[in-house]
Amino acid sequence: MPTSLRERHFVIAIIVSHDGATWLPETVASLTKQRHRIDQIIAVDTSSKDGSVKLLKGAGITVINADKNLGFGAAINTALTSSKLESAPEGATEWIWLIHDDCAPSANALGELLSAVDEKPNVAVAGPKLRGWHDRNHLLEVGVSIAGNGARWTGLEFREQDQGQHDGVREVLAVSTAGALIRREVFDELGGFDPELALFRDDVDFGWRVHTAGHSVICVPSAIAFHAEAAANERRSIDVQDNLFHRPLLLDRRHAAYVLMANSSLWLMPLIALQLASSAILRSVGFLLAKLPGYALDELAAVFLVLIKPQDLARARRNRRRTRLVSSRAVARFIPPRIEQLQLAIERARNVISNFWNKSALRQLTNNGGDSVLDFDDTTLEEADIELTPPLSPLRALARRPILTASIAVVFFSLVSFRGRIGDVVGGALPAVPASGLDLLREYVASWHLVGLGTSSNTPPWVALLGIASIITAFNLKLFVALLFLFAVPLAFLGAYRLARRFTNLHFLALLASLLYAFSPVTLTSVNSGRLGTVVLLIIGPWVFRTLLGFEKLESISWRGIWTLSIIIAVVLAFSPLIFLALAIWQLILFISDLFTFNNVNSNLTKEEFDRRNSRRFTILATPFLLSIPWSLEFVLHPSRILLDPGINLAGGSLFSIISGNPGGNGSLPIWLVSPLIFLAVTSLFVSKTGRLGEVALYFLALAALFGSREIAGHGTFEPQQLWVGSLIVIPTLAAMLSAVIIVDYYVPQISLANVDFRHILLALISALTAFSVLGSMFWWAATSSKAPLQRHSKSTLPAFLSVSAQTEERFKTLVLKYKGDQIKYFIARDRDLELGEPDVMNALSSDVTQAVDNLVSGRGITSSQVLAQFGIRYIFLARPYQEELTRTIDGAGGFTRVSSTAEGTSWKVTGALSHISFITNEGQYRTIPGGDIGAQGKLSSTGTIIVSEKFDDRWKMVLNGKLIRATETGNGLPKFSITEPGDFIIYHDGTARRGWVSLQFIIVATVIILALPARRRRSQMRAEELA
Repeated sequence: MPTSLRERHFVIAIIVSHDGATWLPETVASLTKQRHRIDQIIAVDTSSKDGSVKLLKGAGITVINADKNLGFGAAINTALTSSKLESAPEGATEWIWLIHDDCAPSANALGELLSAVDEKPNVAVAGPKLRGWHDRNHLLEVGVSIAGNGARWTGLEFREQDQGQHDGVREVLAVSTAGALIRREVFDELGGFDPELALFRDDVDFGWRVHTAGHSVICVPSAIAFHAEAAANERRSIDVQDNLFHRPLLLDRRHAAYVLMANSSLWLMPLIALQLASSAILRSVGFLLAKLPGYALDELAAVFLVLIKPQDLARARRNRRRTRLVSSRAVARFIPPRIEQLQLAIERARNVISNFWNKSALRQLTNNGGDSVLDFDDTTLEEADIELTPPLSPLRALARRPILTASIAVVFFSLVSFRGRIGDVVGGALPAVPASGLDLLREYVASWHLVGLGTSSNTPPWVALLGIASIITAFNLKLFVALLFLFAVPLAFLGAYRLARRFTNLHFLALLASLLYAFSPVTLTSVNSGRLGTVVLLIIGPWVFRTLLGFEKLESISWRGIWTLSIIIAVVLAFSPLIFLALAIWQLILFISDLFTFNNVNSNLTKEEFDRRNSRRFTILATPFLLSIPWSLEFVLHPSRILLDPGINLAGGSLFSIISGNPGGNGSLPIWLVSPLIFLAVTSLFVSKTGRLGEVALYFLALAALFGSREIAGHGTFEPQQLWVGSLIVIPTLAAMLSAVIIVDYYVPQISLANVDFRHILLALISALTAFSVLGSMFWWAATSSKAPLQRHSKSTLPAFLSVSAQTEERFKTLVLKYKGDQIKYFIARDRDLELGEPDVMNALSSDVTQAVDNLVSGRGITSSQVLAQFGIRYIFLARPYQEELTRTIDGAGGFTRVSSTAEGTSWKVTGALSHISFITNEGQYRTIPGGDIGAQGKLSSTGTIIVSEKFDDRWKMVLNGKLIRATETGNGLPKFSITEPGDFIIYHDGTARRGWVSLQFIIVATVIILALPARRRRSQMRAEELA
């Protein structure tokens, strides 16, 4: 009877090697250093090409050569059936110790394993605690299991360090085959490893079968092995049989699905198949976001490759039934609960993001200096002493912190200028704001818009962007828009300060330059007149300008940078199509210049540089257009729409004011508050370091002057208005600001030493003009805020009874007339005022309606009431103040009955107005069909005609008794349906095309965002030290 541990156990160590020369020296050395002697070491080499065989033979190890496509389990079987294998002495328990060629056990590993299994006949497998090969304290595994979605489960945190927290022998589902000690008789009893699992997951499958055969598996943390995980980390090729495309992840995921399907209870298989498929889809989406399409394809293909071979699963399940003594559910205690999986997944994601942030350029910039906008202390600490000093008074403290002082002053002036209008704001170009950002999102996907006479125009993307951004205020859109206008000037100030600091180290200089931008005429005019698009552009303008600087060297920008620039330009396109048009013209000019340069025989521009630059140029312009479809396609059909900014189309300023940097229009600064913009732009042309900035400023100013001289109708106005070009002035304002910063920072120290000449006089004049402009603008803005077009929303334009009548089953419309000077403006109202986004989709009125209104106000409206009635216009409202002569004209026209005259205005009722959806029988009887905002459904008892008092669109449809009926157009341009039989009906506007376009847009946006995100590296691209 054997008495010692060595006599009671006989151990054969089997090394399986394949191109493992990098790790084999340490692996072999670790085996020879074992304190418990190994009885025999035998190696199976699968056709290595790197000298592995020579290393093994040089160490005196018996080597068996095998085919390169032999799997791990087959290699073990080859060793166990070899004639070179020694037999165990009588009475000793035979063990096989599995050693990977990249696994180095510690000197006492075998002894600890044997001590743990000694006199425990129920233990069939014991494994060591695995640590990393390079980071020797990095825990890889302390036993292993499998999650319900097929993921390999270790229960460890991301890059968890070994501090003894998992020490103590414990029973586990399985242990890695790297260093696993297996009882030979159990191995033979179970038939070894499944031949379907040539590599990966064979350990989990074997452990599962060990448990169902009535044995147990333990992990012995006092036994330690260091594992490089070379195959999983793509450190070498995988040549096993049936390994499609030699992809480790594909093989691992396929085998995971196979293990779950082959070992689980039969009744769970459909549920597991569904879970595997859904998990594979989610993981593939994650890999696509990380720009690893190969890994994403592996995830999907793995499950597919298992499910298309049910015969393999059936054979595997039959084989397992032969050795199964207990139910497969016996391993349920080792399967991690879903909540634990979720918690660990969140923790790992947090650590991955944290590590990415710590390595990012942004974090390096934060750590390496550069003053933060939020660090308002401009004093240095170089001469600071640790001593007790009396506290500074608040005024002295502010004096020593000019950036903080300026920021407080800017916020103070904003609050003062918004006195009396803090809250729900409306006016100028800003229509009424809906209550929720979700309303904007619903409006964005809608196919029919209840504005004016109705329209199916595509909603611009800025509506969706604003709705999504309102998540900041919990989708309270009124609060979000109010805060946007309230803090537009402070945010513009901070953005300009950050931009200026890139060009100077002088805090005061950057501070003064940012004040010039924040209180420029374009900034204050845009805020005063409710120009939402220009306000957003002013806030993001400094970052957009940094984007424009990158246009100078497109060929040096990576493709990820190009996609990022494309997204920024797409946002610009959404809020200011006019800026995008200016950029497109600019890039076209540069392309033509490159073309001439390239064709010049003396040119240094190579074809590779030409192609590289212009392919990026095309991408930057084409991608924003694609990101904005289908809205951007309307520019092709209606080119004038690219000139209009979001909101109601209000007139801009004169040519002189535009050239001076003031966009003009209602709410603009007085002309005597001259901006130094044009003077700075011209001056910078003659300074070498700012010449390019001067060209940019004058280019955009020239376009602003060109477009600003045009008149255009649209966005809620039916008569041409002087075009607003404020967005075009944002860029030259920033260019002039930076020119001033560079000139002062670089040239002022030089000319200060020279004799007084024209440069000193010019600098003094521009400085005085700048100071006058900034200070004058600040105090003018604070003093005149109550007269600005943008004010707090107090009441609706429509009287209450007109709004209520539009909410009844008839859903009548109202023609609103308003005097503006000597001119009469008009629009069609529903149950409320125009809301955000609606002016942008509003089309011109029907020519019949336009003619009817013109005839009415000119005294020739004999038939006006009949036309208005056909379009469902039940009321006319003339808002005060007005001329009494017009009221007498309307009173005298036929078909109009005065119903009220209040302080708000005078109202008339139109005789015979059709309701929203009307049914006229063949006998001429008329009745209202009640319905929703757009469509209706119900039952018709007779034949006749249904008329919808909306503009005709071929997507108006009706289903009558299950039959589809398409709308035809009346003589007035309304949709109508001919009813040939009574029955059940549904009237609707078909939004299929709109939903299709939005879905396509979502796919394009997601794709471009993925391309712009940092790409995760494949494991083969990572350094070995990063992995283990």
